[in-house]
Amino acid sequence: MPLGRLAPKLRTPPPLAVKTKSTAKGEYSYAWLLGALYSATYLVFSTSIILANKHIITETHFNCPIAVSALGSLFGWTVSLAAVSSGTVALSTRLTLAQWALFVLPIGVCTALSLAFANIAYVYLSLSFIQMIKAFAPVVTFVVLVAFGLDRFDPNLALALLVIVAGCFTASSGEVHAKSAQLGLVCMLVCEVAEAFRSAGLQYLLASKSFTLFDGLYYFSPATLIFLAGLVYVFEWEDLKDADHLAAIQNNPLAFLCASTLGFFVNVASLGVIQCAGSLTLKIISQLKNVAVIVAAVVLYDDVVTALETAGYAVAMCGFAMYQHAKWMDAEFAAADAKTSQGQGSFSGGGGSLSLDNSGQLSATVPITRGVGRGGGFSLDSIRQPGDTQPG
Repeated sequence: MPLGRLAPKLRTPPPLAVKTKSTAKGEYSYAWLLGALYSATYLVFSTSIILANKHIITETHFNCPIAVSALGSLFGWTVSLAAVSSGTVALSTRLTLAQWALFVLPIGVCTALSLAFANIAYVYLSLSFIQMIKAFAPVVTFVVLVAFGLDRFDPNLALALLVIVAGCFTASSGEVHAKSAQLGLVCMLVCEVAEAFRSAGLQYLLASKSFTLFDGLYYFSPATLIFLAGLVYVFEWEDLKDADHLAAIQNNPLAFLCASTLGFFVNVASLGVIQCAGSLTLKIISQLKNVAVIVAAVVLYDDVVTALETAGYAVAMCGFAMYQHAKWMDAEFAAADAKTSQGQGSFSGGGGSLSLDNSGQLSATVPITRGVGRGGGFSLDSIRQPGDTQPG
């Protein structure tokens, strides 16, 4: 690259502009409008990819749910590989092959299992019921993180999680009698456990490294694809070669295009929401998305949502709100403790956080705690629900 491109000519800087009240108000309005646009985009795309997966698996007779789950990873890796190879995007983090195999491949296994079993569940459970069962995901993830020392037990969090458990149990009590429903619940349990281990692995890895969106796609997508390809070969290869399945692809190109591409755009939109409106807004939009999917399932697929299921889901959402408030309070106390300990020359504190910062870096903030070290404590701040989006 010519040296001149790296060192542009020095110019006399323009005089500093003084921000007036009207200028600040205009910038705030622009940021609010941009945040609303990203939020609407995330809501539409994240809902559409779930509906696309559901349509392909249950309405087109394409009985290969694992292969469908691999489409997004394949598209994401293709885009990231093209962007990095062409020099359009530069990787901010470099991993050796040994590091990739040691740290990323295990996360790829968990991601593959999460995506595959989430799609298999569509065969046995209604779409609306699956969205309700996803409310149980924070419980499984929190248990796994505490078990591995990546988060700490807190009574307020435990109370919130008990409310979520009660809500999910109430919502599912009318569905568990049929054998097919039991198989679907097992699939969702495997999905959520795999997602919990994926979150634990990510938080451990991000304690020392940070990844942009394209870093994540470049490193994690091929790891996920390897294991999804193995599952497809073992369980679905003969079906994929069937003429009816090939015809389903030809007859439903839009659905397959959505299933392949929308996961990437959901990741981009979620990054935009966090940058413009904050991670809490994204969590609220994610819950609105769940409600939108349930309504769409009732309208498009004639799903029956009973009063018991509605009541149970409402209780689970109350538990989710309690959980988020408890995590927020824990972060506030940790920040206060950090300020106090800085003045005293010591370090303490509880929960860290996994987040996308304003520069687009996905990173984990880990507090330094006496006798604990790097694994001292992470907050459960995941923006992805099991099976909702493709890995990124």
